[in-house]
Amino acid sequence: MSLEARWPNMRGNMAGSSQGTVRHPKGPPLVSAERRLGTWLVAVLDSSVGAKVVVALGGIGLALFAIFHMLGNLKIFQGRDALNAYAHFLKHDLGVLLWLARAGLLGIFLLHAVFALRLKWRTASARPQPYAYPPRTTDRLAARTMALTGVLIGLFILLHLAHFTLGWVHAAEQNGQSIHYLDLKDTQGRHDVYAMVVAGFRTTWIAAIYLLAQLALFVHLIHGIPSTFQTLGLQSRRTLGAIRGLGMLVAGIILIGNCGIVIAVWGGWVSAP
Repeated sequence: MSLEARWPNMRGNMAGSSQGTVRHPKGPPLVSAERRLGTWLVAVLDSSVGAKVVVALGGIGLALFAIFHMLGNLKIFQGRDALNAYAHFLKHDLGVLLWLARAGLLGIFLLHAVFALRLKWRTASARPQPYAYPPRTTDRLAARTMALTGVLIGLFILLHLAHFTLGWVHAAEQNGQSIHYLDLKDTQGRHDVYAMVVAGFRTTWIAAIYLLAQLALFVHLIHGIPSTFQTLGLQSRRTLGAIRGLGMLVAGIILIGNCGIVIAVWGGWVSAP
């Protein structure tokens, strides 16, 4: 007996398989592996657990960037040449890699912000659930203000880009003339990032905004770092205190480093070029 005689619907099933669906001769259609994967991924990202994992992983990436960004900016204490050489390396030697890194950071930031705000909305709409471990007063404050500090940090990033990257917010004064930030040059013809930073933080209202933004970042991190460990299943009652201490340590280092730069420039301890 021929195959077509035994299974008369085989030809139609084979035709259906070309459209991404495989049919068993005597059963219902089986969804293709690609479609099952896509359905599973959508379901995971739509769940609270999946959204928390996205927020946690995005937070790790952004925290690491904040640390390396601070370390690079601390070169201002090594002098004008050190900071300008570092900035020149980033902008010119890395080339397309710098733009790829910026695009990746933008994507991570958007994913982190969108999923975090969606979780906040879902939590506010549902019945509040008790904490697994009783939070301290500082933890409760940081947890309640996560959305607020996150929005403030986002607004600050926009200001920071407009200020130093685009030069829209302020201009430098040299020899009694106002000069656009991006037109500042050192003796080697490089962009004078050192002079730009000094001109920016010597302005009191700009320095104050940067200091307040670092405080918001500190509050955000002291809750966000322990929450990341808890989301990824790396926190227990035994390690709870150590993880909270780690969050405070990392957040404190970033706060002291970034605020130290602003205060040193504003107070005149970092000399003008």
